[in-house]
Amino acid sequence: MDQRALFLRQVKLFVEKHGFILAPREQNISFMAEHGMTVDDLGRVILSLEPRDMFDGPEPDRDPRRAEKWTVAEFSPEYGDETLYLKLSVRTDVERCKCLSVKLYVDRRETRE
Repeated sequence: MDQRALFLRQVKLFVEKHGFILAPREQNISFMAEHGMTVDDLGRVILSLEPRDMFDGPEPDRDPRRAEKWTVAEFSPEYGDETLYLKLSVRTDVERCKCLSVKLYVDRRETRE
């Protein structure tokens, strides 16, 4: 099993067992409110992720204080007629999944001139 599939297996197992932590960032709360997305909706998106949705990671958290315990990956799944940007983190010793970021996905290649 490759790293992407293993990471996703952990994400889904932890979310099914314990739910997930939504980082209480203004951007996350605003995005979900503006798009009528509930925490349950976000949970369903997370549980439906496939390895092909992952475009970066998994890798240790870039914050040195968290790098030893948290592993991070980035995803661009479809939600309705839009593509989301999700940043998820897992911590295996306590079987937790955290959603660090949820917003619309912007392809960086499209923004360059």
